[in-house]
Amino acid sequence: MNWDIVYELRDRLENAAIAGVNLIAEDFRLKRAIGQMEPLAKASPVFQKIAAMAEKVTDPQCEDKSGVLLDTLGLLDAVLCTQASNQIDGELKTPEIAGHSGDLYRKISYGRMAAVLEAFRGTGGGRYAVIQEAHENDPEIFEDYRVKYWMVQALGDSYSELADLVAGWLEQEGEEILPLLKQDFAADGKREMARRVEVLDRIAGDRENEFYRMVAREGSKEVREPALFALRHDMSNLSLLLDYQKTEKGKCKEAAMKALSYMDGEAAARFWKERMAKKPEETACYLTPSDQDWAGDLIAEEIEKWIARGIPAEEITEERHPGKETKEERAKEKARERAEREQYRQRLELLWKAAAGKHSARICRCYETMYHILPKEVPAVLSQSVIRSCHPSLCRLAEELYEKHGDAFLEPVFLASVLTATAKETYERFHEFLNPEGLLRKLTGKKQDATGVLYGFSKIVYREQEGKYGITLEELSNPLRERKVCRWIPAGLDLRWYPLLLHYPGRFASGRRNSYSMYRNYYDWMVAKLYRPDVEELQEPYGQFFYEGALRLTPTTDGIRMMKRCGWKKYNGLLTSCVKDGNSIPSYLLRQLLSELPMTNEELAEELDEIIRRRNGKLDNGIAILEHWRDGLWSGVAVEKL
Repeated sequence: MNWDIVYELRDRLENAAIAGVNLIAEDFRLKRAIGQMEPLAKASPVFQKIAAMAEKVTDPQCEDKSGVLLDTLGLLDAVLCTQASNQIDGELKTPEIAGHSGDLYRKISYGRMAAVLEAFRGTGGGRYAVIQEAHENDPEIFEDYRVKYWMVQALGDSYSELADLVAGWLEQEGEEILPLLKQDFAADGKREMARRVEVLDRIAGDRENEFYRMVAREGSKEVREPALFALRHDMSNLSLLLDYQKTEKGKCKEAAMKALSYMDGEAAARFWKERMAKKPEETACYLTPSDQDWAGDLIAEEIEKWIARGIPAEEITEERHPGKETKEERAKEKARERAEREQYRQRLELLWKAAAGKHSARICRCYETMYHILPKEVPAVLSQSVIRSCHPSLCRLAEELYEKHGDAFLEPVFLASVLTATAKETYERFHEFLNPEGLLRKLTGKKQDATGVLYGFSKIVYREQEGKYGITLEELSNPLRERKVCRWIPAGLDLRWYPLLLHYPGRFASGRRNSYSMYRNYYDWMVAKLYRPDVEELQEPYGQFFYEGALRLTPTTDGIRMMKRCGWKKYNGLLTSCVKDGNSIPSYLLRQLLSELPMTNEELAEELDEIIRRRNGKLDNGIAILEHWRDGLWSGVAVEKL
């Protein structure tokens, strides 16, 4: 088909629009172009309509020439757009696009990801929740290259919480996201480019050392800071870092110093030894992440000096002469003595925190003496050290101290077993601590202290994506939802642990509720992060655990989500359990639960009606809103529209 005729008609009509509709009747070129359309008009109804509309434009009797002209042009453009094509000669090749992972293009409709893309492109509040909820409920759309591009752009978002959230997701993408992070990278940029370096650092490590060197040399102050810290991965950067710590200032100097703490060799040890002599406390803080033997020896040497000084005496033993000092003077003297003891303890605590992760023979010898000075801190540091390095000397030390001091060192010896023994061996050795009718209790008549084992479990997580158990460094009271795995557990966990954990006597303790994870207590949170969806026999017990706990205490949104994840079917009574006798009505919590509970309108309305009946006759400001919700549900109003 010859499309030149159609294009010529379109061009003539556009020229007529420019010249003015009053001159159309005299335009013989337009009339000729309309005449050329006759063969096409006979072949197709669409072209017949176009030709008829074009003739009407040239008709002197037409009253709305402008309107008809525009309609004709619109129809012409629509037809021409449907017939457009672009092609070149040559062999078809797969396009190379940086930064994709999985499929180059996910078959996801634009409408499905439109809300997320709009949130990434937009500004203002509410975007964080949209993106976070989409990532939880429909993670597949974040595998699409179109979304990955905007994830990288979001590293520069003015809302820092969103930028940090996306940075964590990008880290999980692995090396396939590196080209997209480096695409259009500007070393002289600001926070967005600094975050790109941080993500590159955590994904690539020493494999991007030349890139870090370039950024540290050419970048702006804000971007140089993470690049300088990233130089810690390659020991060949030692001399470069020694130079940077002399020339840089502020945060960049601090980043260079932190990177230096990871270096090995005589030059690094000599630098830190000289600095330790001048500023011991500050140097100890810098050396906290280092696991080099020279770092352990430096910390141990400083600790030994403070131990040799001895703890300031709690009482002045020399004879006092009555009348030589007033009561006020004696009080001041005692206050000064207390301050000295507190200062001594604080300095030792600071130095001891820097011992975490270090395993030199000299630092290991400090544990016994330090335990008598800091009885709570020493086992905690040993647990961290076992997790961070899992060095044989630290595992042996945990066993020795456990043999000598008992349950005070139960957590580090349990973690050492989890990381080095088989799953069966660990279970056989420690399961009695969680068994209320276990052998230890029968033999001694006392309740065994399970704290160390439970604290060990609080650091263990199951990662569904990797299909592995890992150990984190965060403490039980730390409210982080997503914990970074420090070390994977080679042998995993024996599944026989689960019945003991799910039926532990203290599982329903009210405790201090973790307001971030929104579980009833820390124990719920600990059990939730150990859940394995691939083990079918765990689904029913897990659902029962969270359902019974919610009825006894208070249901929460995360608890209900866990029940749904387990395939739990029974939810009756959960709403009514929110309101106890004498308690005020938690309207905000009830509204959250209404949206989360997988129940019909009638079932939800009945639960609300039961709460209203229980509170009948009592002056509660929240009754009116409950009645409004109940009546709306009975009328068929969707929960989200209440």
